[in-house]
Amino acid sequence: MQNEVDCFSWGEDSVANQDDAQAVWLPVIGKALVYLCLQDAQRGEPEKLDSVLKRVKFLEALGLSRDDAAEVAGSSAASVQVLHSLSKSKKAKNGSAKKKRAR
Repeated sequence: MQNEVDCFSWGEDSVANQDDAQAVWLPVIGKALVYLCLQDAQRGEPEKLDSVLKRVKFLEALGLSRDDAAEVAGSSAASVQVLHSLSKSKKAKNGSAKKKRAR
């Protein structure tokens, strides 16, 4: 009878250990797959992913948060935020400069 209890107890520990292992390894596996996707995309069309901001936008389109995307792209979330705001201000300046005055 004692053996059955030990077996049941071992089974619970095994399930708990599996849950812990999944909690640890699934994010690692996911980030590795995202990194491989990024490398493959860069190999196929390097001009489309030639800047950190373009790589981050690509990774965000795959479903990563900006923080995780910045890490995979080799940058920090703060740096990506600055690059994003600079690109917005550049676009705003270029957009207003292209408008012609009405005569």
